[in-house]
Amino acid sequence: MKGFTRSRPVSEFARICALAEGQHGLVGISQLRGEVTEQILTQWQDAEIVEPVIDGVIRVRAGARHPHQTVYATWLLAEATPAWERSLTALVISHRSAAELYGAGTAAPEGIELSGRARNSLPAGVTVHPRSVREDECVVVEGLPVTGPARTLADLADRQGLDLSDLGRLARSFISQGWTTIEQLGAELTEQFAGRAGQDQDGSAWLSAALDAAAKG
Repeated sequence: MKGFTRSRPVSEFARICALAEGQHGLVGISQLRGEVTEQILTQWQDAEIVEPVIDGVIRVRAGARHPHQTVYATWLLAEATPAWERSLTALVISHRSAAELYGAGTAAPEGIELSGRARNSLPAGVTVHPRSVREDECVVVEGLPVTGPARTLADLADRQGLDLSDLGRLARSFISQGWTTIEQLGAELTEQFAGRAGQDQDGSAWLSAALDAAAKG
């Protein structure tokens, strides 16, 4: 049997499918530079093979659809490295966007918030907080690195416009969904509050007050 060489369009489509398979059906345009031409991408879009999600990110229409597609696309846009090769802590979903991914609900996101560092520029309305995140402060939710419950609460308690009852409702949601326990959360909050100006240093006492405030409405 004679060997064969893939035609360029087939090779280009194989590349985009390989990326999309490991990225919930999404591909960043920067991930395709030097491999797929703009002309081919335009042809695929005209043929409805791919569709735009945000500026710089497309979705292969036969692929999956992420439950938080815009958040995932924004995180994907931040660098050209495939999702499965990225550091867990380089750029992490945080603050109100973390609360959204947890389904906590009471802190409606205003734009998209991340913590860490983005290599590529991101759209207007995206806030990248420069504070780094340790690996033990992260969990993975729907394939995205997200600040853990304690880090999320500590970030939102730090001059983010939420009162104690709002924060208590978030804490209650984290606990009721099984992401953490009262004991674990209190201990982790003590660590999170250490060194943060204006924060109560006793995480367990702060958590108890927040839960009481939430219960009183």
